[in-house]
Amino acid sequence: MASRFVVRTRAEVAAEELFDISLDIDTHVASMEQSGERAIGGVVSGRIDLGEEVTWRARHFGVWFTMTSRIAALDRPKRFVDEQVRGPFRSFRHEHRFDDRGGATTMTDTIDVASPILGVLAERVVLVPYLRRLIRLRNGHLLDRLGLAPSTDPGAAVWESGECYPFRAAESTTLLGHGAKVWEFAAREVLRWGVKTRSGFRVADVRDVVPGERLQITARVGPVRVREPVEVRRVIREPDRVGFSYAALPGHPVRGEEAFIVHRDGDEVFLSIRSLTAPADRGLWRFAYPCCGWPNSSRDAATGARCAEIDPEPTGAQLERRPRGRGRCAAGVGRSGPRRPWTAT
Repeated sequence: MASRFVVRTRAEVAAEELFDISLDIDTHVASMEQSGERAIGGVVSGRIDLGEEVTWRARHFGVWFTMTSRIAALDRPKRFVDEQVRGPFRSFRHEHRFDDRGGATTMTDTIDVASPILGVLAERVVLVPYLRRLIRLRNGHLLDRLGLAPSTDPGAAVWESGECYPFRAAESTTLLGHGAKVWEFAAREVLRWGVKTRSGFRVADVRDVVPGERLQITARVGPVRVREPVEVRRVIREPDRVGFSYAALPGHPVRGEEAFIVHRDGDEVFLSIRSLTAPADRGLWRFAYPCCGWPNSSRDAATGARCAEIDPEPTGAQLERRPRGRGRCAAGVGRSGPRRPWTAT
């Protein structure tokens, strides 16, 4: 008896685009880089078609496996099915369905798998969660290739992170204070990495951020200095909203994106911090992720308030927290000094 599981992914893209990229061998290989998967036989590059086969070789659970799959059914752009012809499973069938609704597509992956050695219980406890994770990683990579990767979107008043696996989404909003003086100071400082530098981080070039700019942030974890290469992605300068997002580059302890946004509602001035984080692709930092992921670097939204105090002696109202979304505020991997309040002058 085979075990079945279903993964659904929604994307703001036409079904044809998502369908075609799902059949692309090169894209699939890139999405499975973590397992070292590659095509070694049959169709080894480009788009595979009905009746064609591909032989894969990949490492899972520390063991190298070889599996040959065939496209057993194809109805563009609605569905296709790939099945194991030869390989490590007693049976493996993967149906891909694409439901286009006004330019947004829901991709439904239905997998039926049976192990030659594991019982149904072990399949569902060990094999199914592992394969579900691989499918979600693959789907996230497909969206990334289509330019639909999740973003912290600093320009949006309401953040909908959507399908963001393997990233973990977090957002926190803190009331900084009231009035034009607070707004002007906070709006100026946030664009100069003020949230970072006043959290104890060192920024190589403290000046107004520029889209596409690459620089290095330095943190300290105990006696160790950690270098975080980043790139500024999007900068927002609006009458009531100022901020930017930046992404981690290769060599950073985590993958993902973070945004610092100062915004006001009437007389009230707020700081919002958004983050999308996942373990680094490789290296020892992967194992340290539970400790160094952006959302875990600050215990709760109060840290964001302390990092962004406008008044050296804030009132209770100024430290009022207004969490929005889920998770905790984020500030990086570690700290290299004491926090300094933002004192408006």
